[in-house]
Amino acid sequence: MSFIKAALILLITAVLVPVVGASSTYPPAQITSMTSATANPYLGGDIIISALDNQQYLPAVAYNSNHDEYLVVWYNQWAGNADIYAQRISAKGKLLSWFNITPTAPTTPYLNDRMAPSVAYDPDNDRYLVVWLYDIFNDGSDWDVHGVFVNWNGSYQSPWPFIICNLSTQQDMPKVAYSPVEKEFMIVWMTAHPSLPAYISGRRMNAATGVLSASDSDFTISHATQARVRPEIAYNFSRNEYLVVYDNLQDIYATRLTGKGAVLGGGEFPVAAWPGDETQPSVAYCRQDDLYLVAWQNPQPDIYARFVTANGAVSAEVLHLDYTGVAEISPSVACTAGGALFLVTWQQQFSSLSGPFGIWGQFVNANKTLGEPFGIMAPQSGVSAQFTSPVVTGG
Repeated sequence: MSFIKAALILLITAVLVPVVGASSTYPPAQITSMTSATANPYLGGDIIISALDNQQYLPAVAYNSNHDEYLVVWYNQWAGNADIYAQRISAKGKLLSWFNITPTAPTTPYLNDRMAPSVAYDPDNDRYLVVWLYDIFNDGSDWDVHGVFVNWNGSYQSPWPFIICNLSTQQDMPKVAYSPVEKEFMIVWMTAHPSLPAYISGRRMNAATGVLSASDSDFTISHATQARVRPEIAYNFSRNEYLVVYDNLQDIYATRLTGKGAVLGGGEFPVAAWPGDETQPSVAYCRQDDLYLVAWQNPQPDIYARFVTANGAVSAEVLHLDYTGVAEISPSVACTAGGALFLVTWQQQFSSLSGPFGIWGQFVNANKTLGEPFGIMAPQSGVSAQFTSPVVTGG
């Protein structure tokens, strides 16, 4: 079966990128001009996921292997409040259904802002876990991590929305991944303390019951005394492990975890730690070659990437993806479910230092060769909208 990657781009828009066949390499894309994104024969048409009359931000996406479809989640900024919505999309790009992801629970009304969602799919119970931030006092002083199970077809399942972390510290940027071996979800987030450096936390959840692990409660993943922010997580099915990546506003770091959350290999290690600021990491795992790819942006700003083996060894080669005299920022990485082909997407400035933003992508093979960069969404003449903050997943 062909695999399809969907790049989810703000407004919110999606583009399906089909890659046909079992080859581990991908022919160079046919894009050489910054204005020719729509001419790429490997891209499907763009799909408007949400056209609500408000602002939509921070999309996240998960692939449903049982039903060959995707669930896209994002948050809406209305006048005076923010909430979470979702859209089901078939693998062929057909919109299936959309719904509010944070219903009012019988005993815990969701009256305040909900933001920054993340989603993962559980094929064993055929449902998703969606997590988000909840503004407890509706004044930005205390953000907690909440979540809910959503059936594959969009209906809710018990328990009703539940609390994952409600410490008095600030929680931010939650991400979630699923382990089919443990039959658990792993949720990670950034914890900000008023008098200590920020750090990365995690917690395990039983996928069948929603019960949070009592043995480890929430646990610290990153360095205990140095600031760490912006976590991302990838699951390694071959070894039942996770790789959590993050930055310290200057460098990229990573920590390997067992499926049960134990730290592996001596703990945190650097992925990119040069004099310039390397930030905003993204990570994906390719099963065929047992490799992770970590991408980030540097100060130029350009997009770089580096392979990390399943044992935590960082490749000596640093891949410099497409670069121009204008800004490339906000990378997102994905891989086919069982393949050896990564796709990196990013936000690309067009035309000039003050020009509008669009979305570009580039394939990266496990043998460290690069496909040609190609445009995914280009700014449109006469349209003031810009395309930003891409996310991508493989199916």
